[in-house]
Amino acid sequence: MIKHIFCDLDGTLFIDKITDVDKNAILLAKDFGITFNIATGRVLDHSKSILEECNIEGYLITENGSYVYDKNLNLVFSQAMTDAQIKKIISIYNSFDYIDKDQDVIYFKYDGRVVMPVDGSKAEYLTRGFEIDEKICEYDAYMSKVGNIGVLTTDSKKLSKMIESFKEELSSELDVYASSRTTINIVLKGVSKLEGIKCVCKKESISLNEVAAIGDSPNDMSMLKNINMSFAMSDAFDSIKNVSKYETPTVADAIKMIIDYNSEADN
Repeated sequence: MIKHIFCDLDGTLFIDKITDVDKNAILLAKDFGITFNIATGRVLDHSKSILEECNIEGYLITENGSYVYDKNLNLVFSQAMTDAQIKKIISIYNSFDYIDKDQDVIYFKYDGRVVMPVDGSKAEYLTRGFEIDEKICEYDAYMSKVGNIGVLTTDSKKLSKMIESFKEELSSELDVYASSRTTINIVLKGVSKLEGIKCVCKKESISLNEVAAIGDSPNDMSMLKNINMSFAMSDAFDSIKNVSKYETPTVADAIKMIIDYNSEADN
């Protein structure tokens, strides 16, 4: 029996907007005793409104697993970077002589917000919802409030080159990967949406066999690959579809399949 669904936001539940069909499906899941949860790369500030809009009463996993909140938005789990790790990332970024720091912009997921030293909206990943702090790269201390650091760029060759450089320097303690076609994501090694889900499973006394996952991007790989009932969106990367058990055009279709699966298990 599936008791919890963990769903990505951007490219999965949220594609320009959340459809009424998906909203109704989330409510239907609740009627069938299934808790709908969010697992996203977004920060807290960019996620809270979704919970209200869709009447979601489950957990909220943010920053790809760095922070987990309960239904009342109480923090129940966190894994933040150390000041030394943050400063090392900044130093490596500053060493790149092939980037334009006004075009290829470092960003910090800091204290539930997205903060950049300059406007990074030209990369089109974040056109709003961020703050500019020209001194963010110069802080003496970050007070355990940074779960993710990334770089925005529209140049795919630069993106690949930066990823390789970051991996070479950081792989012993941090994970580095492309979280979209225009972004690099850097987190503590072992931090992932799957680990966030495991935290919820422990609190709820359930197993991974009692959860389902829906996603579309590389930062969903950990949960889709390791959860038996996993769904990749139809327009997801082939690498994502290859590790998922099912493919779905919408979240609503996935929820319907999960409800049907539970009904069959009951019989």
